[in-house]
Parts: sequence; C-alpha cells; structure tokens
Amino acid sequence: MHTKQQVRELMGPADPARDAVVPPSPLTAHDLILRAEDATATPGGPARRAASRRNVLVGAAAALTVLGPAGVAQVLRNGASTGTAPAHPVTGTVLEPVAYEVPAGEPAGPYLRALAARLVDAPQDASGGRYSYWHTKSWGGSATMSPEGHMMSDVRERREFVADDGRRWQEDKPLGVEFPDTASREYWSTRLRSPSADPSATRPPQGIREIPPDPVDRRLPADRAELARWLRTDRPAGELVMRTYQLYSSYLVPRRTRADLLTILAEKPGFVWHGKVVDRAGRRGVAVTADLVPPPGERLQRAQMLLVFDPSTGELLAYEYLETAPNRRVLHYLLMLEARRTDTVN
Repeated sequence: MHTKQQVRELMGPADPARDAVVPPSPLTAHDLILRAEDATATPGGPARRAASRRNVLVGAAAALTVLGPAGVAQVLRNGASTGTAPAHPVTGTVLEPVAYEVPAGEPAGPYLRALAARLVDAPQDASGGRYSYWHTKSWGGSATMSPEGHMMSDVRERREFVADDGRRWQEDKPLGVEFPDTASREYWSTRLRSPSADPSATRPPQGIREIPPDPVDRRLPADRAELARWLRTDRPAGELVMRTYQLYSSYLVPRRTRADLLTILAEKPGFVWHGKVVDRAGRRGVAVTADLVPPPGERLQRAQMLLVFDPSTGELLAYEYLETAPNRRVLHYLLMLEARRTDTVN
C-alpha cells in the first residue's frame, strides 16, 4: 500500500487535495480506543467483550497491542501501511524505556498507601477560572506502520481548554519524529523525502480552534466507591493503568480523589513498585507498573503499563506503554505537563 506522500508524488499537480489543510484529530487513536470501551460498557459493569481480547490497534501505540476489554475491532490487517509518513528529517530519537530505581520491583501496595497518606496540595488545587486546561506531550497516538512492522510517529504537544458547559478548544503542535527501535529508524530513513519538498511542511501552525464537545460525562466520580466503579476494579491491573490515564486526561483530579485513587490501586494485585524515576520531561517521580498478559492460547505479546506519580502531590506525571515480548520497546507515552483552571483560552 502506498503512503499518502507516494500517492501525491504520482499524481503531482493533478492531486485535488494537494493544498487541502486537514486538521489533526481531536483524539488520538489511543483515546478513541478507550472511548470505544466506555461506549460498550454496561452500566455498573465492565466493558463488553466482542470478538478476541487481543486486537491489533492502529496508532495509540504503534499498532498498540492492548488487550482491549471491549474487544475493539482489529484495524491493522495483512501488514498494510497505516497513517501518513510525516514530512520531517529522519534524525528522530530512538526511544529508550524509562530507567527504574528498582528494576525487579516489589508489591506496590504499601508504597502507594504511604504516598496517599502524605499528599500535599498541587498548584491546580488552588487554581480558579472558567476553563479546565491541560498541557500534554505525547508520542505513538497516531503512528505510521510499515508492512514489516516498522513504526514511526510524531511527537505531539497539545493544549486543551474545556468549559463547564462542554465547549472545547484545542491546539496541536508537531515536534518531530521518534522511533521505538533502531530498525524502524533505519527503515524509514530510506523512504522519507526532505520536509522542504512537501508544501504542508511549511504551513504555519493552525493555532487554537474550537472542536466538537466531548460526549464523555464531565462529572468527576463523587466518592471513593464511585471512583472504584469508574476505574473498573474488577478488571486486571494493566487495564486500571489505562483507566488512570483516562481519568487524568478527562478531569482535573483534586487532592482527595488523588488519595482515593492511590489507595484503590494499592489494593489491586498486580501493581509493582519501581521507586524513583525521571520522566521524559526531566521531572522526578515514583513509578509503578502493571503487566498486560494475553489470555491462554493466544499469541504471546506481553506489555507493561507504567504510571509515574509526583512524589509530593500524587499527580500523574507520565503514562507509558512498553512492549516486553517478543520485543522490548516503547510504543506509546504521554507527559502531563500542566493541569489547572484558567479564565482565558490562549
């Protein structure tokens, strides 16, 4: 299958969409997967399974091989290329997993309970204004995959503003390309053109734009019991990691709820404590992981989900998805750079 850039080269000036500006999606594939799981969940219960638990998913983590509890349809089939080759030089970084203070790890429960007991206010707890605001940086949310499995994805910086009535504004800024392994960088280095050859590479950033309202309920879970139901604590620990990511991506999480979250995770078997880490933004935090393991009889493709919390406020600093078998490589990461209330959209 040709990439979009190859098709444009073949058509030349006859391409009817040559100068069309297509805005980036307000949601990454990773977030769409989580929304799909919500849409198929029964009230008060886990998401509905439909088809296989193991589904190969486009984007979100370089064909994010999540054990989708909702049974999201297999989108990547027959080794077809997906996504669009970004017009960037292929000098991007090959990602390395975050280094753990305690590589082998130990049960996270006592450490998470201790962290919950000593939380202090975060800057967002004292902020006010008409809009909720998030500033994030992510990679792997919209990926290009070759038939051989070589992946690349843009690093994306995003600013999002949400009013209490559900209106939303968003600004996206691509920051360059990164790769999960050296083989992927070498593969794409022989197939990408110079960015100056693509007119879209010189277009100015779009700036802040209004996007459709989010259908998700904007009401934060009211108490610990409701939060536990929202997190779906009946599911495996790896899936609770994804729900924690979604919680922080959808809400401004106050100190009391942060403490409740940590104690809920502490009670769930499967969370492993890895001690002090430094995230990809250079911030010091503490790390826990949980494994995603395929059901018996299905193809062995193990994954590890990582959460990095602020050691004082308990805020989520980073979320990562790491394939551990058959290959060890980072497939998706998100950095929560800022979350607070504000009175302005700028």
